[in-house]
Amino acid sequence: MESEARMFVAEGRIGWSASDVSAAAECEYALLRQLDYRLGRATPIDAREDPLLEHIARLGDRHEAEVLAQMERHSPVIRLSHASPPLTHESRTEAAATTLEVLRDAGGAGDVVVYQAAFYDGEFFGYADFLERTPDGWRVCDAKLAREAKPHALLQLGGYAAQLEGLGLRVAPTVSLLLGDGRRENFRTSDVVPVFREREAALRTLLTTHLDGGTPLAWGDDGGAVACGRCAECEHAATLANDLVLVAGMRMDQRRKLRAAGIVTLEDLAGAARRPDGMARAVFEKLRAQAQLQWRQLSGGEGAPVEYELVEAAPATLALLPAPSAGDLFFDFEGDPIYHESDPTRIGLEYLWGMMDPAGTYRALWAHSRAGERLAFRQFMGLVAERRAAYPDMHIYHYAAYEVSALKRIAMRYQLLEKELDDLLRSEVFVDLYATVRGSVRVSAPSYSIKKLEPLYMGEHLRSDGEGAVAEGADSVVAYHEFREMRGR
Repeated sequence: MESEARMFVAEGRIGWSASDVSAAAECEYALLRQLDYRLGRATPIDAREDPLLEHIARLGDRHEAEVLAQMERHSPVIRLSHASPPLTHESRTEAAATTLEVLRDAGGAGDVVVYQAAFYDGEFFGYADFLERTPDGWRVCDAKLAREAKPHALLQLGGYAAQLEGLGLRVAPTVSLLLGDGRRENFRTSDVVPVFREREAALRTLLTTHLDGGTPLAWGDDGGAVACGRCAECEHAATLANDLVLVAGMRMDQRRKLRAAGIVTLEDLAGAARRPDGMARAVFEKLRAQAQLQWRQLSGGEGAPVEYELVEAAPATLALLPAPSAGDLFFDFEGDPIYHESDPTRIGLEYLWGMMDPAGTYRALWAHSRAGERLAFRQFMGLVAERRAAYPDMHIYHYAAYEVSALKRIAMRYQLLEKELDDLLRSEVFVDLYATVRGSVRVSAPSYSIKKLEPLYMGEHLRSDGEGAVAEGADSVVAYHEFREMRGR
């Protein structure tokens, strides 16, 4: 329930949560923009909500509820209420005081768990998922849907352990992540607390410096904050500024070198005559050619067609493609990365196996369970074997590495048709068209994802970006979950 305790500005105070400490490590620019919104210095952008993240958040709440129920079956659990809105310094202080009173009263008891303990020191405010009383002190536990420890989760554990230490309470030598696969992963408190305190000190300096500045953060203010270049805030600002980060394939270190040489915008790079010091000529010329193509499309205004051009290596790259065969297939997966059945240690389901032949005939194999996925894999391998027998020169085309990686994973998971799949791989039946595109074509899009390339080959069948459209993989996963819920009613 971390979402209820995020960065705030109230009554002349600025405060933050453990999530804000993590957010600053990911993108300082985005975090300071959030501060500007709270201060009324800027108008929030109209960012597209991520349906998959929202769905994962709901699953995370469900996982936390399951962990809570499990704990209640084994130990007494003290549930604490959140501070009532509107949140003020007084209400936060009162919630933290209630927590401290409960922890002190329960300090000499046996096994007991405190759920949603509130902490507030005048700056930091948040609710810990679980505090377990142990003979060695209070152990901080956090429920995470993820199957492995991630840095932001360790920062949260360190934040609440640091709060316990600040209250003068005994803290257990370890903290725990209660992962989505049912495992408990422990970490030394002495490892996570110092890292949190260092990151929190950096965040305090970042926020107070910006607060004292009195003006909203401007994009391109390199001395103000470090930008990740990938989040919604960065993409919005970069688009308005025609920033170099929009150039497909541009790395942030390359952007810094170009900016140091006075090349600040995509337009600047498109017209640049000299490369900056420290950048190889071939790298500069590749980036400049990409910028020129993208700038030409941007200059054409909204609705300008996506353009492409062949690169110098195109003849050699295209010559590597096998000759067309009537037996060829184009293959694509749609997968649910968070699906699991009774065993949460085994996650993921490839629920849609789509194939199209040169005649335009489409075939789909659906899998709504582990058994269904196993059957789909067997059917797919059988179909490929039949086509290879009829067309020995056939190939299976896919875009990027996911399809082959998923097939390997499925063969290992079920210990099924492994030799047959290995034969397909050794015979180079699979052809990755992403490598072909990157080695032969330059496109006026800011990305070479298959979605961005659709205008070049979909024609009148181009997918809509309108409301309700399933245009991206994340949208597909959410739509599939909605389908499963309706199917189960």
